[in-house]
Amino acid sequence: MAFGAGILLATATASIGIAAQIDTLTITHRDDGYRIAFDGVVDAPTPQVYALLADYARLGKLNPVITAMSVDIAPSGRGDRVRSVIEACIWFFCRQIVQVEDVTEPSPNTIVAHIVPGAGDFESGSCFWRVTNEGPRTRLHYEAVRVAAFWIPPLIGPWAINRSVREQFESSIVILERLANQKSPPRQQGGAD
Repeated sequence: MAFGAGILLATATASIGIAAQIDTLTITHRDDGYRIAFDGVVDAPTPQVYALLADYARLGKLNPVITAMSVDIAPSGRGDRVRSVIEACIWFFCRQIVQVEDVTEPSPNTIVAHIVPGAGDFESGSCFWRVTNEGPRTRLHYEAVRVAAFWIPPLIGPWAINRSVREQFESSIVILERLANQKSPPRQQGGAD
């Protein structure tokens, strides 16, 4: 789950019948990093939404800033080790950021990831996804904390990160809804790993 999960990005085009909505999105800068909290709803079946979020090798479909993904079994044997390369740009300055997380699915419709310190460009962090059924719709809840191991300019960094994460969620929720409504069988949901 790429930064900003974390971390979805997609096109901002909306299709007829798309009713994806963001209820809340907060990005808080702290001395030791960033906290992101998101709640939203998509008009799509919960199993398909979950399957898309849990298909780690293909998260680039939801998030085009992810330029490379690899998924292996976590060294602990529990869950997956997910490595993503993210192209992050602020104005004309772009940087590739590597994020390595150990990801588990502790219960149906829940994904939890923890940054692997020293394996990428983050000192620490975690994220949590929960999807719940609301009739024909699916509620999405996401929380993440990220502590970068690289320097973020104090004057423009927080502003640029807030703007980028907000744009990512606003546009990605539309792509998630569209893909979840396509006719393809959902991935089997994970249980306790």
